[in-house]
Amino acid sequence: MSTATRTSVFISYSHADERWRKLVEKHLAPLGRDHSLRVWSDQNLKAGEPWLIRIRRELATARVGIMLVSHHFMASDFIHSDELPPLLLAAKQEGVTLLTVVVGHCHFTNSPLSKLQAFNKPDKPLEALTTPQRNKEMARLCALVMKIFGLKSGPAKPAVTLAAASKKEAAPARPKRLTTSTSKVAPAAEATTKPKVVAKPKVTAKTKADGAKPKVVTNPANKATTKPAPKPPSKTVPKTVKKAAPRAKK
Repeated sequence: MSTATRTSVFISYSHADERWRKLVEKHLAPLGRDHSLRVWSDQNLKAGEPWLIRIRRELATARVGIMLVSHHFMASDFIHSDELPPLLLAAKQEGVTLLTVVVGHCHFTNSPLSKLQAFNKPDKPLEALTTPQRNKEMARLCALVMKIFGLKSGPAKPAVTLAAASKKEAAPARPKRLTTSTSKVAPAAEATTKPKVVAKPKVTAKTKADGAKPKVVTNPANKATTKPAPKPPSKTVPKTVKKAAPRAKK
């Protein structure tokens, strides 16, 4: 297997050095968030999972092995029989990088790891440093890991997870906020008025006698009123003027 197929960081440590594992993983956390770098330790084992098979699989896919060396590490039989041999073989045959971080004073010079260049000075382990000095060493460790994986400096854009994408698609669309100009209610359209129906004028006996039809007059307000037709002029019989009888001639 070439280093191109190895894409993770494997942390080998003793459970007695839990505090140092947490410190290393906390400093490497931004690389996992911003660059999708996977950092694995046995704390990632799930309940009921075959732990030995999983550890061997992670060892086979690790491009960088970080070993937290202390007297607890040196005394662990499992580390020296199951974790160190595959890591040392991968470093020799496949170019896997092994970083030995000395976290406590121990008999390091006679161990198989003494053939590898230690990340920090064995006579100045992390437990002998102040907090700012430890953070400085951890920052240097992160920079070295980035260089090994060819990661560029600066935060990368976090990838959108599948759960976040599905949640975004399922979310209902937010209604648009009405502005002052659009929030005004448009005036209702004026209702069309129907012309009033004017009742037909009643025909009285008087109009029948006059023999004329009533005249319908419409005023400007569209109201029909009935105006009786003017009476026809009555025919008057001229009075007969009696002529005076001619006087007899005297």
